[in-house]
Amino acid sequence: MSSGYIPAKDEPGPEEILDALREAIFDNPPLTEMPAEEVARQLILGGYLQEEPSPALVADMLDALEAEEGGLEADELSEEGNPT
Repeated sequence: MSSGYIPAKDEPGPEEILDALREAIFDNPPLTEMPAEEVARQLILGGYLQEEPSPALVADMLDALEAEEGGLEADELSEEGNPT
């Protein structure tokens, strides 16, 4: 899942980026269709983060969110198709 990227001292870490992405995507769903470099800029411009994150780390976190959401959708579908 992770590229093994270690953020610089002043860069936000993975958890901080993940939290910011969740909030930003909730407010602006088209962010999921943008390149990671643009998403990183939007996190700053939108006030979700104070320092610009690494685009590589943003890409990893976007993948993690997508996998997380895919898992939730699969659970919901299996519950709908499984009368209990």
